[in-house]
Amino acid sequence: MKKLLLIAGIIVLIACALSLAFAMLNLFGYHHVLDGSPELYDRLHQRMTAFFIAGAVLAAVGTVCIILHFKI
Repeated sequence: MKKLLLIAGIIVLIACALSLAFAMLNLFGYHHVLDGSPELYDRLHQRMTAFFIAGAVLAAVGTVCIILHFKI
């Protein structure tokens, strides 16, 4: 159980980092697209928000798994 929590925590934290990186990529696109349609800006903003929230949730879950690993 203890090893499983550590492995799950590490995998979830890696997924968190990927999610936050994708959110930053969408933010970069949102601010640097010069001639896009309003729909493109809306999609970029929605994706940025969704991946940022997903990254925050994954960070919390990963942190809880790592803390539980050390507490048990």
